[in-house]
Amino acid sequence: MWQTEPEDGPIQSRLSHDGGVIDVVDLLQPELTEVNRLPARPPLTPYPDVESARDGVGTPWRRSLDGAWRFRLVTSPSAAPARWMHPTTSDERWRTIDVPGCWTRQDTGDLPHYTNIVMPWPDTEAPYSPLENPTGLHRTSFSVPRAWRNRDVIVHLGGAESVAVVWCNGTFVGMGKDSRLPSEFDLTPHLVSGTNLLAIMVIRYSDATWIEDQDHWWHAGLHRSVHLEARGRIRVDDIHVGADFDAVTGTGRLSVWAHLHGSTGSESIRTWLETPAGTQVGTVLDAEVADRGRGSQFEEVLTAVTHPGPVASVSVDLVKIRPWTAETPNRYRVVTELLDGTGSVIEAHATMTGFRRVEVVDRRLRINGTDVKIIGVNRHDHHPVTGKTVSVDEMREELVLMKQHNLNSIRTAHYPNDHRLLELCDELGLYVIDEANIECHGREISLAHDPRYERAILERTQRLVRRDRNFACVIGWSLGNESGHAPVHSSAAAWIKHVDPTRFVHHEGAERWRLSYSGVAHHDLLRAPTASERLSNDVVTTMYPSIRHVALWAEWAEKTGLDDRPMLICEFSHAMGNSNGSLDEYLDLFWNQPAVAGGYLWDWRDQGLAETDHNGRFFWAYGGHFGDEPNDANFCINGLVGPDLVPHPAMRELAWGARPVTVEHLSGKRVRVTNRYAFADFSGLQLRWSVEVDGKRVERGTLDIDLAAGTSTTVTIPFTTKRPDGEVHLLVETVARRATLWCAKGHVVAWDQIALNDIVTAVPRPKRRRAIEVETSDTGIAAITIGGETVVSGDISGWLWRAPTDNDGVSQGWMSKVTGVRIDWLRWGLDRLTSEVDSITRRARDGLEMISLNRRLVGTSAEATHRTKITVVDGVATFAEQIVVPAEWHDLGRVGVRFEVPGDLDQLTWFGPGPHETYPDRKASAIVSRWSSTVDEQFHPYVVPQEHGAHTGARWMSLTDKRGNGIVVAGQWPMILTARADHDAALTAATTLAELDPEPTVEVHVDAAVRGLGTAACGPDVLDRFVVGPGRHRFSWTIGAAR
Repeated sequence: MWQTEPEDGPIQSRLSHDGGVIDVVDLLQPELTEVNRLPARPPLTPYPDVESARDGVGTPWRRSLDGAWRFRLVTSPSAAPARWMHPTTSDERWRTIDVPGCWTRQDTGDLPHYTNIVMPWPDTEAPYSPLENPTGLHRTSFSVPRAWRNRDVIVHLGGAESVAVVWCNGTFVGMGKDSRLPSEFDLTPHLVSGTNLLAIMVIRYSDATWIEDQDHWWHAGLHRSVHLEARGRIRVDDIHVGADFDAVTGTGRLSVWAHLHGSTGSESIRTWLETPAGTQVGTVLDAEVADRGRGSQFEEVLTAVTHPGPVASVSVDLVKIRPWTAETPNRYRVVTELLDGTGSVIEAHATMTGFRRVEVVDRRLRINGTDVKIIGVNRHDHHPVTGKTVSVDEMREELVLMKQHNLNSIRTAHYPNDHRLLELCDELGLYVIDEANIECHGREISLAHDPRYERAILERTQRLVRRDRNFACVIGWSLGNESGHAPVHSSAAAWIKHVDPTRFVHHEGAERWRLSYSGVAHHDLLRAPTASERLSNDVVTTMYPSIRHVALWAEWAEKTGLDDRPMLICEFSHAMGNSNGSLDEYLDLFWNQPAVAGGYLWDWRDQGLAETDHNGRFFWAYGGHFGDEPNDANFCINGLVGPDLVPHPAMRELAWGARPVTVEHLSGKRVRVTNRYAFADFSGLQLRWSVEVDGKRVERGTLDIDLAAGTSTTVTIPFTTKRPDGEVHLLVETVARRATLWCAKGHVVAWDQIALNDIVTAVPRPKRRRAIEVETSDTGIAAITIGGETVVSGDISGWLWRAPTDNDGVSQGWMSKVTGVRIDWLRWGLDRLTSEVDSITRRARDGLEMISLNRRLVGTSAEATHRTKITVVDGVATFAEQIVVPAEWHDLGRVGVRFEVPGDLDQLTWFGPGPHETYPDRKASAIVSRWSSTVDEQFHPYVVPQEHGAHTGARWMSLTDKRGNGIVVAGQWPMILTARADHDAALTAATTLAELDPEPTVEVHVDAAVRGLGTAACGPDVLDRFVVGPGRHRFSWTIGAAR
């Protein structure tokens, strides 16, 4: 136990252990990763019989310790009170805390801290942690059931950040590091009759923190479930289930390997395979524990080199097996009984499995002999309220949402997720790259080569594999992230390939700088891998490569054959704020380049934390909001969905680009339908089609077709609509024929829209002509009235500014000073341009009124010219605009005009792509139709307010009050139209949602050009064709009455 001075004095940071004394400093060193921790193993649950194992609801040998624990926070391990872990010490004045849970989210005074690369403390080098080191003292009591006597009582800590030190009844039990994998300890020698006290000290920072530097919140606490388990003195300690599948013969090979604890040598196992419904498949298999050869001296010598230990193993080939894939997640149950020498059941286990084979061959990733494309996402454990604690139901909600948007894989970035998430991936069908809890980004090279950390790096990889190797969903092991490339990674890869050759090994650190980002030289990009790179990386993995580089490498690899590995991009299309420009082009590469197996977007979920400001207004917090210094501000806000799992608009683009069915127009009513699934046929799908003219549906129908995986067919859509004046579009959707585990009947899996004629802009005309008047003043346009009612208040100004997206450049943190085109925009003064009038002329003739304005948009060191010619006739004002941008302003957010309309014109309808916001490089998923919304509904709650709500390619839009009175704005050709309740100035100034206040008017943008979105916050900026550059920009638009 802890040594103390006087009984009421402070702890002297010393433990008595096996008769000696060690200082707590000795625990916080990288060479020491555990004390008395049990070996890692799969998430096994022992049951007394097969029936209860098969049911899996509960076992009499497990008791949850989740719930309210007594808790006290101290400033460091040495500040803990003397004998705090003893039953005689009262904790009545301690507060309670929820376990599982992070104390940083439970009002303890110790708060979350966010950094990306730098450590959360200054002036300290590895392996040391700060002297002021928040330490949580946790206590809970339990009694041991009478039925548990003569069994070993094990405590299971699902996850503790970052070090857990355990006592039972005041006696030191053990210590474990690795925040994201379980630690288990045997409490049996320390138990007493009646009430027992379990005390756990969790130290927030340690030597281990240096290799858990993973671009997410630093929390602390027992963030995963804790339970007790009574295990037999003779028991199964590990079961490894192998389930290989031969696609040629349809044969599955089942292998079961059981490692026993406390074996007398007379035990055996009995195992069989069955369906989830309990139907037995194949025969029952029996195997005795391997004989240690206690006979003659010759037998002793022989078994000394052949005996595998207390192991029993069986294997069998099974015909007509239904294989597991992400598309067809067929699962089986392996039932294993441990029998004593008389044949009586000691305990029973049930392990779910799926038969599948993973291969990396000839630059292809193959599952069950078929090439597959990975369209996946990186996933952190995150919850906006609890921090790192996520329930099973919440995990399921996440995975269902992924499946509904056509994602088929997860990379557990950058650490092992809760094992229950893998169970759900097995059930629902998602491939997983399972990543070890290793990232030393703050000292990437030096720590990777530091011999003091070699054991920890290797051990974390081994413990990951030992826990998760029974899950069918796991197709690859990752050696960590941004953890350099050193001999220990080659050792870890070699260990994996010896223990589990059925999966590939991924290690981005081996080749990141050769292949990632945009500045890669061709001579380094297009070359064969080195022996070291090849040993630790079975796939070619990159981070944020450009589209061009991916295509170059893929074409080179196919042509030369100098690299036999497929490219599998571990991070691409950084989803920070309004982002994911050109995502469709990345996904097209995945589908069309054979050597590209796919990739994982960064990342799944904005890591905002739910908070309220001093006025009680809600917002999502990020780095710096808790006084955490240093921090990386909102760089943790880069998800495809919000902290509350509300999808961002880019999710629809992802779902479309990843769609498993495509429809291509051939001619007339004929289309080509392609099933891009690798395994699933069309039996669960149906085609649903509709025809629209000028955005109004005129007919619809359904079609049932047979289409095998990976094949195409020609289909005739039986519409009868002719091609009248107006735009005619055919929409073909692929929908679920029946409900599944992850979608309802009728869920839209894929969609494609086909234009059946050239664009003919059809602007709705009012039923009666209403007079329109354009009022001018010395400063420009003063107002526009229709029928005497003001519909435009103030000037219609040339406008080059947009509220910067995160990719344009963040407005807070150190990155705001060094990255993004926003820096140029501010330097040029685009956010504060003044419109100076050179001349205004008006003339009228034959009922036609013409107004000409010549203006200059003056910045800090240059100016643009803006010429407007307005023609008013028949109740419509036509604006012919010309804006000439100077060469100095080489990259702009937009070129167009801006004006404000009364706030009661809040009913929006537009004809064009929708229903979501679209931008020049993120619009492929949109459907051209007539869409209706309120202006308020155009707001998208990006965590940091920024540009949003544009409709690229819109033909017209109307803004009306609830009675239908208002305006119609239209372009001479499709333009970018935006109507927002939050104005550019407010969006630019705000750093959280709480800082946005209601505006009395609606801001309208009519743009000839808008900059693309790109992914420049971390990755390639917009493609050249989506840059809005200098020169002459001409466009024409109209405004008239809505009715």
